[in-house]
Amino acid sequence: MQFKEDKIFEKIIKNGKYILIYPVLSVFLYKKRNFEKNLPINLVGTIVKKKF
Repeated sequence: MQFKEDKIFEKIIKNGKYILIYPVLSVFLYKKRNFEKNLPINLVGTIVKKKF
């Protein structure tokens, strides 16, 4: 089962000013526990600003 946050995260990484330079090992979606609150997504990896 996939959540909307997966696609939102992909947009941030692909279309934003940041790239993920270390593989994402796990993404914890706290919405699994509480569907009413927008809580942050924890990522295992290193996000760096793109050089243009």
